[in-house]
Amino acid sequence: MISMKKRNNLDTAGFWLQPMAVLQGTAVALALLLLTSLGLALAVYFLPWQAAPNLLNLLAHLAVFAGAAWSGKKCLKKAWIHGIAVGLASFVLLGFLGSADIALLTWLWWQKLLRMLFVAMLGGMMGGLLKRG
Repeated sequence: MISMKKRNNLDTAGFWLQPMAVLQGTAVALALLLLTSLGLALAVYFLPWQAAPNLLNLLAHLAVFAGAAWSGKKCLKKAWIHGIAVGLASFVLLGFLGSADIALLTWLWWQKLLRMLFVAMLGGMMGGLLKRG
């Protein structure tokens, strides 16, 4: 009798993706990217140093990881899917902001997307594990 009640519960049949958690996670990722970009710009301006592309790539992945963790912590369930949604939104936004010509059918683009989604999924899972309660 209890299992039928749980199965027919409207909460379990409802929409499980929370857009506000994804939006907050994407905003956190973009804000972290903006702050690190400003820090790197100041460092490059005042120091005789140039940022390597690998460092920029690492910082972008860390920012998306943190945004996905934020989203995973704010959602009620399925934190890994929220993390993937943050990774996808961030990747698309950064792609549109980064260049006007986006080649969607190249293997390199799909490889970068899959790597970003994997990092974001891990961030969402980490955020889901760090929930209180």
